[in-house]
Amino acid sequence: MLPCPYSFCGNPQSFSIINTFSFLYKWKSSKSCVNILTEKQTEETTEQEANVKTAGIIAEYNPFHNGHQYQIETVRHLTGADFVIVAMSGDFLQRGVPAIADKYTRTRMALLGGADLVLELPAVWATASAEYFAAGGVQLLGKTGVVDTLCYGCETPEKELMQAIVEVLSKNASDYQMLVSYNMKQGNPFPVARSHALCSLLPSFSSDAVSSFLASPNNILALEYEKAIARWNSINSVHDHDLSSMPVQRIGEGYHSTKTGVTYASATAIRNALLAPSENDGNHNHSMRISTDGYDFGLSQMLPETSASLLATLAQQNLLLDMDAFSFALYTRLWALHDKGCADFADCGKDLSHRITQQLEHFLSFSQFADLLKSKNTTYTRICRALLHILLNIRQDDYAALWQPDGIPYLRVLGFRRDSSALLSAIKKEASVPLITKVADASSILHGIAYKRFLHDVACADLYRTTSSMQIQTELPNEYRQPIVLV
Repeated sequence: MLPCPYSFCGNPQSFSIINTFSFLYKWKSSKSCVNILTEKQTEETTEQEANVKTAGIIAEYNPFHNGHQYQIETVRHLTGADFVIVAMSGDFLQRGVPAIADKYTRTRMALLGGADLVLELPAVWATASAEYFAAGGVQLLGKTGVVDTLCYGCETPEKELMQAIVEVLSKNASDYQMLVSYNMKQGNPFPVARSHALCSLLPSFSSDAVSSFLASPNNILALEYEKAIARWNSINSVHDHDLSSMPVQRIGEGYHSTKTGVTYASATAIRNALLAPSENDGNHNHSMRISTDGYDFGLSQMLPETSASLLATLAQQNLLLDMDAFSFALYTRLWALHDKGCADFADCGKDLSHRITQQLEHFLSFSQFADLLKSKNTTYTRICRALLHILLNIRQDDYAALWQPDGIPYLRVLGFRRDSSALLSAIKKEASVPLITKVADASSILHGIAYKRFLHDVACADLYRTTSSMQIQTELPNEYRQPIVLV
């Protein structure tokens, strides 16, 4: 029975057929008016949603410093973005090392520094080489269904040269690979071989310009972002708009700079200052370098106040980690594999696997062993990545999923700003994969390979948590008891 919007007096039995028709006509007219209003409101809401701009950033924030805050502010200014989403690495990073601070602390830094939402980049992509790292991040942001523009920092935001290199890597890939292989056979490490190959294939640009561009890790990542965006836009059939890109000029010290006491220091310099043991402390307890109200050695100048405070707390608790905190776990893993070898793990291969087996008896620490294994043709970073992949059980076959539907099969929320909750609602509506806000719910939301990949990330986080717990001899909450970060 339809609800009646009118009240009647008298005996309902005396309600005549004429009155009945009159009532039904009025009810239908009333309903039509409501429908018209509802449709108009829906159109207005849809139009408002369409006008919302969302920018995306792929980052590690190891740790979040002034340069990162500058980037977020610049992105908002240049794009007019209402929201900024960050695809952030979890507890392990692209250089093949653990993060100095856990992912939840770094998420809080990012949110307090201006980000609206932080999503976790799965470990298989977060610890990969630049190509896979960039592609994983681009797909994660693309699958939100709300990101319009990917913004990234680079030292040389020259679009012409960048696009020329991207075109070579995309359209002349076979010639490029052949030249890289030739140069490596001449005894050159991969970065040098890559530079020689691209200089040969880009005669319209000076060798100095190409070599200088390729000398920056952030420029290399910029190239991979552009490649990944082009690939995403070419195969994407889910969303109504393509991803665009916007390079942001990096300011301050270079990527490898170790200069401290400046406003825009590199993350490398900040980590070195934080992790260096004090003169009075031979046990790598870093709290000696940080007072309760700030940092010594000019570190407070290089960090937002909120980042400085959070790092100070971790330092006081002795919870700043470096790669050597995982030395025993790595050795145990390598020893268990010494009969089978490690050739199947990502970034390893037969030659490195053989060297690992031959040199294992000389293992003293993660960093020492990586340094022992490096060669003219294999960089220290590549060695660290291979060792980390062995530790985290990431195999070369896992990379085959890069552009497959199960490459990024879910979106894991690490944290968001309360005043940006509308962004989560929009993602739930537009995303092409499930949004996970609570770890315990994943088993009922994800299935098959998607859930398997999720559990792998949980295991990686548990390794980091257990290592931290052992370092301070205090149990820390696991992934199932750790709430998302709200600020």
